[in-house]
Amino acid sequence: MLEVGDEILPPEMMMTAPELEPIQDMESAPPQKSGSGQALIRDRFLVDAGSPLPFLDTPSAKAYEVEDRRDLGSKLYGLVCTPGLPTRTKVMAALKDEEFDGIVPLVEWDVAYWPLLEQHTQFVIYERPKGGRIIDAMEAGNYKLNEYDFPRRIMAPLVEGIRAMDAIDHPHRAINPANVFFMDEARQIVALGDCATVPHGFDQPMLFESIDRAMAGRSGRGRGGLADDVYALGVTLVVLMLRYNPVANISDEEMLAMKMEHGSYAAICGNARLPIPLLEPLRAMLHDTVEERWGLDQLTGWLDGQKQPSLRQVPIVKSDFPYRYEGRDHFTPRTLSRAMARHRETAMKVIKDEALISWLRKGVKDATRADAIKATLEMAMLHKDHPEGTEDFIVSKACMVLDPKAPIQYKGFSFMPDGYGPALAVEVLRRGNAEIPIEVLRMGLPAVWYSLQQTVFAGASIQQADFAKLSGYLNNRDLGYGYERCLYEFNPSIPCLSEFIANDYVIEINTLLQTLDAAANSVDNKVRPIDRHITAFIAAHFREDIHPHLKALAAPSEEASTIGMLSLLAFLQWKLRIGPLLGLSSWVGGLLGPAINTYHSRTTRREIEKEIPRLVRKGSLPELFDLIDNAEKRRVDAGDFEAAIAEYAAAEFEVRDIEGAGTERQTKAERTGKQAAAVLSIVLSMIVVSVLFISEMF
Repeated sequence: MLEVGDEILPPEMMMTAPELEPIQDMESAPPQKSGSGQALIRDRFLVDAGSPLPFLDTPSAKAYEVEDRRDLGSKLYGLVCTPGLPTRTKVMAALKDEEFDGIVPLVEWDVAYWPLLEQHTQFVIYERPKGGRIIDAMEAGNYKLNEYDFPRRIMAPLVEGIRAMDAIDHPHRAINPANVFFMDEARQIVALGDCATVPHGFDQPMLFESIDRAMAGRSGRGRGGLADDVYALGVTLVVLMLRYNPVANISDEEMLAMKMEHGSYAAICGNARLPIPLLEPLRAMLHDTVEERWGLDQLTGWLDGQKQPSLRQVPIVKSDFPYRYEGRDHFTPRTLSRAMARHRETAMKVIKDEALISWLRKGVKDATRADAIKATLEMAMLHKDHPEGTEDFIVSKACMVLDPKAPIQYKGFSFMPDGYGPALAVEVLRRGNAEIPIEVLRMGLPAVWYSLQQTVFAGASIQQADFAKLSGYLNNRDLGYGYERCLYEFNPSIPCLSEFIANDYVIEINTLLQTLDAAANSVDNKVRPIDRHITAFIAAHFREDIHPHLKALAAPSEEASTIGMLSLLAFLQWKLRIGPLLGLSSWVGGLLGPAINTYHSRTTRREIEKEIPRLVRKGSLPELFDLIDNAEKRRVDAGDFEAAIAEYAAAEFEVRDIEGAGTERQTKAERTGKQAAAVLSIVLSMIVVSVLFISEMF
């Protein structure tokens, strides 16, 4: 039932009340083989692959029975996460072993080998809700409430669940009817289910997402906040009160367009007959202006019977006449922006169309947007030979101009700024590369988005600093940087994707070296045990300063780079106090030839080569590094080399001096002989002249 002042949908958009269908998402949990098998979590919790619990599945995680070896009477279940999909490990850590009102208790979580997937993955173990899903009980007719009991029995505990998540500074982001449970068989205790096995909002049907975040891709919906949980709660309460989904027969895109043109409350509730006492909180929770949407204080106040301030209605800006595009009349820039982002192949024609400028000026009465579209085209002409002049950039920017609050959308890659990390991860997992997310950063599209925001929101400066950091990583092509560094810095729960250990699901730095050690027997030992993914994973997860090691690793010479590799691995083993690594030491030891050859002394090289097998058997990378790059040994080698050079130079000089002495004596003798001959000739000549002179006198 609607009150006076509510916007009424056109008759063709009003839906009759169908039966509630199970909430589906675009993708289901990963396919798993049928059969038996078990996984032991923390040497205590046994997950049984032969005992699935499909009624507790989530769209991205399968549920199985769990046995607690220390408490055989406890009722638990485990969710098997999709391998490689970012999870919310910080939420797991915050919820583990804590009792929060309105939240299904999280008992444990860890990584283990799962036979049905034939690889390691994450497991999250929860206390099993004994009363099952609330929506299942309602559909079966086993649970009924009147409009007076509903706020106390259903709404109040869910508000407490949201309050608990807000208290630990983690929005839930997975509130929908399929994720609300009865914890007891008497169906008195209501709680929100899992939110940790996927990125924020990933499993959330579009209906339960606010307009802005619903437009983003599943992985790019972003962290969001309390306001997003309140919105999702509002939609959830509508479905639970009605016992059916009032818009089940409307596609997601049609529903999104209706929200944009008529507002979420009118689009979702339509002509549904809702209890009059509940209209006020529903309208407040579904308000599309975040600043006007109720928070926890208002919700609690209303539940306590306190009168709340009246809502300020914010009219939706509409055109006096439609703009026709892709077979649909558009009365708001928001719907047009959405259509252009989904039909990029024809969007440029619209952007260049003078009719669009006229529609914005005369219909929407927004000269600022019209001028911004023209400026986008003019700027592109000035940069026609640069990325900013490409059609993809123009379309992306024009969509932001038309709808500044919408996600950043580029070549089908759509994300809210606080959702870039998970969106990048899923793009890499699906396509095997990060080409499009990288282009987004290089073109500076996030900076464009922030420049178009009309109000400064909480966390904006932090987000912008994060994007600056991402760009810095991206522009450095050395090992430890690049898109791989971006991937691990902004997705702390994603496993290392190196081909050496991809199936081992390494998400903690403390287990990296042991996993590489185990992999040493099954890889090509001629290849280095460090690649771009492993180095970036170390740089993102290891909190010590490893810049000198990365610099050495990036050295152009093979000798220096090899020493850098060994120094980094040895530093990790030493700092993390990891025991013997026999396999990894053997792997690394076989690659140290170039490093050994940096010593000048053949004797030293032979001694090192002789010593390596002993240290390999000890499994100590620090000792191996000390053997290869010992400072004292380097000093002695350098000193001996300099002495050898000096000795060689002196010997060479002496040899040359000796070789040069014979020639010099011969030259001197020849010169002396010539001088003696000349003197003798003169003397003889004088004697002859004297004899002749005397003979003439007599």
